[in-house]
Amino acid sequence: MIRAMEQKDIPQLAQLFLKSRRDTFHWVEPARFQLDDFEQQTAGEEIWIAEHGGNICGFIAIWKPDNFVHHLYVSTDWHGHGIGRALLEQGLATGPGSLKVATRNTAAVAFYHRLGWIETEERGHCDLTGPWRTLIKA
Repeated sequence: MIRAMEQKDIPQLAQLFLKSRRDTFHWVEPARFQLDDFEQQTAGEEIWIAEHGGNICGFIAIWKPDNFVHHLYVSTDWHGHGIGRALLEQGLATGPGSLKVATRNTAAVAFYHRLGWIETEERGHCDLTGPWRTLIKA
């Protein structure tokens, strides 16, 4: 089930966010990611969660003014079950979107390419996760 985030979900989302980022960005010192990062990094964003049996399996955080996918994480136990795709469909139901992806996060780059996302010329560097590129979905 995909539904809008509720305040009661924040502790479980914060744990998922912390674990997912430490697993995903394995080249970054784990201590650089903290539990309170979730609320700080998603402030003002629209958040949808995927839930199964009362447990949160994943979430998407969208900055709606730009339809920008700021965060998309799915618990490793639920990879390959279509949850990321479903979250993207729900989060971007109002139109095309964009996102930035760390170039070293090859699994995410491949995932977005499989779904038809296209690279733009925009590139940059994050002090935490390194080089990134912008992708768009029309």
